[in-house]
Amino acid sequence: MNMILRFLALALAVMCTNQAFAADLTPNADATAFTFETERMSGTITVTGRYHGVTRLVDKKTRRQLLDSRYSALNLYKLMSRSGVMGVPRAMERTSRHGKNWVAIIWPETKSHSGTVTARYEVNKPDAIDLRITVKANTDYADYEVFMPSYFDKSMRAHLYLKRRGKHPPDLVMPSFNEAFATTLPLFPRDSRGAQIPLDGRWDGIIDFSPMRRYAYCLAFMVDPDQTAAAVLMADPADCLGISVRYHADEDSKRLTSYSAFDLGLIGQNLNAGQMKTARARLALTDLDEKFSQPLKLYQAFLKEGMKR
Repeated sequence: MNMILRFLALALAVMCTNQAFAADLTPNADATAFTFETERMSGTITVTGRYHGVTRLVDKKTRRQLLDSRYSALNLYKLMSRSGVMGVPRAMERTSRHGKNWVAIIWPETKSHSGTVTARYEVNKPDAIDLRITVKANTDYADYEVFMPSYFDKSMRAHLYLKRRGKHPPDLVMPSFNEAFATTLPLFPRDSRGAQIPLDGRWDGIIDFSPMRRYAYCLAFMVDPDQTAAAVLMADPADCLGISVRYHADEDSKRLTSYSAFDLGLIGQNLNAGQMKTARARLALTDLDEKFSQPLKLYQAFLKEGMKR
């Protein structure tokens, strides 16, 4: 009898240990903004306005507001294909739904965008916000893309891993001002197709991209001024054609923007009528050691989670 009781107690302990974390989202009066708080972070997810997404994100360990307060993170900016811009979610009508630890924004079909888009934000880890973007196409689209920026305080500095030729390990790089690509947006593509898609005319008259070395991991992170913590953005490389960043410059006159930012070009593939495609991304907070080793470990764990689903 005692053996059975001990076994049951052990099984219960294991179940409690493996139980998924979920942070409650607290809605405002009209359910347009949802606040959350965990041991590591506090923030707000907003469903209305141009800058929907994560509109406030505080690292409680460093007491730093990480985002540029004018904008947001995990913000859907443009819906694009080879034929051009089909929609701007910031300006499109939408509805929303929410549960205990998640909120979803739904953009219905429009005259210019034949399909629906759903962005589901979920706080299911004490140090991370997960996002699933699901597109249901109602017509054929060539090289469909959801362009998603995240805007950070100008003091934050972007880093990412870039491939080298041969069998050499990737380089960890902080993109910085260079006259060769000044005033353009440095793009680090997944592959040759990822380098070509942003140059097919969809961005004409908006911004010029400068394709560069390929990313080694679909991972970029913003390092705080003390170099002790970071905000880490990651996605599945199968869903991300490229990562673009605002290069760093000590002099404001040489900066491309008055904020720091990186963007993911998500989906990045042909969609057929009736096809549904989901892209997964995560924004996480972490401490940093001298080698900045933690972001890559978080990314590897993120990919393993995806394989189990």
